Amino acid sequence: MNWEALGALGEIVGALAVFLTLIYLAVQIRQNTMAVRASAIDAAILHISNVRQALFGDDDLVDIYIRGNADPTSLNEKELVRYRLLIHNILMGISNVHAQTALTGLATSNWESQLPVIERVVSTSGGTWFWDTYRDEFEETFRGEVDTLQNRS
Repeated sequence: MNWEALGALGEIVGALAVFLTLIYLAVQIRQNTMAVRASAIDAAILHISNVRQALFGDDDLVDIYIRGNADPTSLNEKELVRYRLLIHNILMGISNVHAQTALTGLATSNWESQLPVIERVVSTSGGTWFWDTYRDEFEETFRGEVDTLQNRS
């Protein structure tokens, strides 16, 4: 075999190695993307579950939630702070799902499944009070989504 043939064979082997490396990298990127999406879903569910755990683990907080939803002016100053933080945490968790949908390509069905929750929260007297007072603490596109739901109610 002459040097030219060996050089050509080396180029073919090199091209094949590059091709196989690209395939391997594509598979790794796809697996990483799936892992990032799974992690995003897990984090969002964990946040929302923690808020729910706080509610069902504390009768006083449930009472504050019920009274605050009905009429936030019925709460004393300490209860109003607890109510505000609870509603903020609920909406912040849902805002996380909204952001993850945009950033990680999370299925839109994950986001859409949260729309009835938002509607339930912001359609109460307390939810309306909270949103009117604190809506600027949330990301702009999320605010637009909540505003649309609130106007539909």
